[in-house]
Amino acid sequence: MFLPIRTDSPLRSTPYMNWLIILANMVVFGAQSVYGPAFNHFELSPRQPQLIQFFTYQFMHGSPMHIAGNMLFLYIFGNNVNDKMGQLGYLAFYLAGGIFAGICYVLTQHGAAPVLGASGAVAAITGAYLVLFPRSYVTIVYFFFFIGMFELQSMWFILMFFGMDIILSGTGDTVAHMAHIGGTIFGSSICLLMLIPQLLPRDQFDVWALIQRWNKRRQYRDLVAGGFDPFSHVVQGRKRIPDAVLQEVQMLRAQISESLAKRDVATAADIYLRLKSVDPEQVMSKQAQMDIATHFHHEGKYAQAAEAYEQLLKTYSSIDRVEQVELMVGLIYARYLNQYDRAKQHLQKAIARLHEGKEMELARQELSTVELNLATNR
Repeated sequence: MFLPIRTDSPLRSTPYMNWLIILANMVVFGAQSVYGPAFNHFELSPRQPQLIQFFTYQFMHGSPMHIAGNMLFLYIFGNNVNDKMGQLGYLAFYLAGGIFAGICYVLTQHGAAPVLGASGAVAAITGAYLVLFPRSYVTIVYFFFFIGMFELQSMWFILMFFGMDIILSGTGDTVAHMAHIGGTIFGSSICLLMLIPQLLPRDQFDVWALIQRWNKRRQYRDLVAGGFDPFSHVVQGRKRIPDAVLQEVQMLRAQISESLAKRDVATAADIYLRLKSVDPEQVMSKQAQMDIATHFHHEGKYAQAAEAYEQLLKTYSSIDRVEQVELMVGLIYARYLNQYDRAKQHLQKAIARLHEGKEMELARQELSTVELNLATNR
């Protein structure tokens, strides 16, 4: 037997709704323990399903082990999904996942016994986690002849349980495997459809980003297979990089990507500095460059942060909230590096893009201070 106990995905906000859902399940289970048969008509009956049952069955459980397993999975995977979706969005997604799982059970198990439990809704949450955090690691405790722990990428852990549900769905046991399958399909597909138009916050580690990178690599391989040599000509006036240097550059870039995949931004930033010492014109992908620059800023390495932000602005013509990046660089040059000419340039660009508000007020105030310093120094 093995169970997840934690993931390495950080939280940006407190997942209040996930905790409230866990509490609701526990309260209902406590009421079941007291009143027993009075709750039977709230189970989802595949023979004569009632509309209210598609909601109520999600909060009922048959035993302490049943609710403990579901709530453990909801705690492990739900917090981060809640963080991504927000409070009300997460509640709606959770309930909709449970409803869809119930529909799948009713349509495929006509003569089966009534079903109860949060596992269909929880499967929808794990399906969403699969799409949003596929490369996160889950710490797992196993109990066989001895007890131990190991780490596994969440993608393989969730797919393993999904595969087990598919295999066991035709065995006739008492577990609602079709509800699990329906919930997982609902959670992963809906979440992916929300990622593509950016209805959910995007990052470089979600499934859609991985698909896009795979497609770019595929296109690159096709070009190379067709005879294209990316290092046979001068690019933007640069001389061809020697093979030995090129190999080191490729190795360092791979190490940076691997560190970022593990969310170890500190190590990635250190390797980035080594990469720049080998080839000062190197730049990472858009999100990677942003993460590294932000890390330098938080660590008080302002010169490195300014350089990384500058490279980001220079390399990528369109980045999200470019005006905020311009403002950030302007503040760094003005407040920490005393490079007022550079600060003025970035603050002016930020003001040209910002709308009225606190950020615009901050940019104008800082620009006035910068212009005063420039006049005094002259």
